[in-house]
Amino acid sequence: MSTEQSAATDSAPQTVESRLESYFGAPIPPPVEDQQEEAPEEAQEETEDEEEQAPAAAEIDFEADDGSVIKLPAAAKEAVLRRQDYTQKTQQLAVQQKLADDALQYAEALKQLLPVISDDYSELKSIEREIAQYHNLDWDLLYQSNPGQAFALQQKQLKLEKDFASKEKAITGKAQAIDEATKKHRAIQWAEAEKGARQLIGTMTQAENVAMAETVRSLGFTPEQFKEKASDPRLIAAIYKAAKWDALQANKSASVAKTANAPPVVKAGAVSGMPQQVKQELAFRKQMKSASNSTDRAKLIEQRLTARYK
Repeated sequence: MSTEQSAATDSAPQTVESRLESYFGAPIPPPVEDQQEEAPEEAQEETEDEEEQAPAAAEIDFEADDGSVIKLPAAAKEAVLRRQDYTQKTQQLAVQQKLADDALQYAEALKQLLPVISDDYSELKSIEREIAQYHNLDWDLLYQSNPGQAFALQQKQLKLEKDFASKEKAITGKAQAIDEATKKHRAIQWAEAEKGARQLIGTMTQAENVAMAETVRSLGFTPEQFKEKASDPRLIAAIYKAAKWDALQANKSASVAKTANAPPVVKAGAVSGMPQQVKQELAFRKQMKSASNSTDRAKLIEQRLTARYK
């Protein structure tokens, strides 16, 4: 190497790579960083392949409040069941609260109206008794002796009769109000009881509904009487279970009757008689049982052994 070339080489800036390359006499491999840059892409491709090969997570169908079905992870099943149980209990409490509120309002209405009707009725009877006194007067004689007094008394009687008619009309109106309140109360009670019963029972077919009506009639109630008394959803659910039981028993009785009338599965003569060994065993047991003492039993045992091993 010439002096000029050596000077040029010394004056040129040297990198770490060039210095190492000149020292080892071989090219330096590319930095590790350059190799690592491609690794994430390969790892990402492998991850995507694994995701494609991995089986899909199990799912369950969940029915939303609007009736639509939503896919949920199977891991959420317990949470869904807890929510459904909570919702059912909340709905049942709401029904019970509605029944209690309606019963309280009805009782409050009766509490306010019945005393008023009672007072009006007492006043009505008092007016009726007072009018009866005028009916006992001799009006012809009264008009002859004192026409002015007879006229005044007659006017008072007319006023009493008018008051009687007015009071009677008021009582009738209040009684009708109670009757309407009672009908409304019973309608609300039945509607809420029916709603609560559906929550307890679930889906009910028309045939099951008819069977419930038959069970109610078999207990001596008309449908109207049952609606008046069944203000508790649990009572309707109990009738539903009773109807199911009645249907089960009816089917069981029909099956038994059908079996009794069915032809035998095995024809007569197809069954072989009792084996001789079994007959001998039964006879021996019978003799042993009827033996009066141990000596007789010993003789029986000896006879059996002799017969068996002779």
